[in-house]
Amino acid sequence: MTVEERGEERAPSEERPPPRTRICRICSVEINAASARCPYCGARQFKHQPILGWRGALVCLIVAAAAVLVTRAIVGAGGRTTFEPYLSSNLAALLPPGYANLDRTAQHGTATAEFAPPGNPADSERIVAALGMSGTPRSRMQALETRLSRTPGVVRGALFRVVFPGGLVAYEVPYTQNHVAYASFAFDACGGTIGVTVTISASRESTLNALSLVLPQNAQPRCDGPAFSNVDRADVSVPLAPR
Repeated sequence: MTVEERGEERAPSEERPPPRTRICRICSVEINAASARCPYCGARQFKHQPILGWRGALVCLIVAAAAVLVTRAIVGAGGRTTFEPYLSSNLAALLPPGYANLDRTAQHGTATAEFAPPGNPADSERIVAALGMSGTPRSRMQALETRLSRTPGVVRGALFRVVFPGGLVAYEVPYTQNHVAYASFAFDACGGTIGVTVTISASRESTLNALSLVLPQNAQPRCDGPAFSNVDRADVSVPLAPR
């Protein structure tokens, strides 16, 4: 082979593959696959199609509907619940909307408050604060566990240690009785001098879980309240004598 013949040879990398072809959808003639129109009959080879198509649009509708349902479920579970403040001479708390004060009373040294929506006693919030309550919050909840284990028809959960935002440490016992879900919390307040028990109930467990994140940590005794003080404040209309 001469030098001229070698110079006329084309390197394998320079060889171009033959163009792809397709059959015209109208006249069935083989044409270039990239042609928008057939050069023989002039028919358009590509139809205008929606980006998603009907299947894609259906998927988008399903996803949007699911997002709406999930959002409503979150909101219904307490995502936008506005709690109402409660303040007495002995206790401060937050109440779910529509809860009414049941006006519970207790002897001196103990402050009790209970709330429930009218017509639905399954939903409730009960607060008991007692001066000099014996035992630790953990031991009080362990005693509650023992009582519940002896009560027929009660399904009892395990004892939990809960740390709320702000550092409040409480012990919780969840249980179910007569198809109503309960959660009882115990902690100490006022430098450990007052023991507090907060019990929440709800007909739906999801509602109970949402309320348990808010109500216990906001139920606090007023350390200088008349129920916990030896100062006689029965007649508030009479000013105290100056010291």
